[in-house]
Amino acid sequence: MTMLLVPRDENELLLVSSLLEGAGIAYFVQNEHFGGLYPGLNLFPFNERIIFVAEPDLDRASLLLRDFLEAVEGTPEADQAG
Repeated sequence: MTMLLVPRDENELLLVSSLLEGAGIAYFVQNEHFGGLYPGLNLFPFNERIIFVAEPDLDRASLLLRDFLEAVEGTPEADQAG
């Protein structure tokens, strides 16, 4: 397994997990159920979530993730034009 992403928060973890599942990419979340009682406080390495994918799926998962993160972090061009 190869590290794909360290999500910033629980919402990003859920969205990325959904994208990977929808694309049929197997993944593993380290510390998925550990320390979820108090979200927002990351005590590395105890409750930091890390998403791993299999090496053969890394390129496809990285492309999917790149497109998602660009869409989330970018500004909508349609709003700027209007």
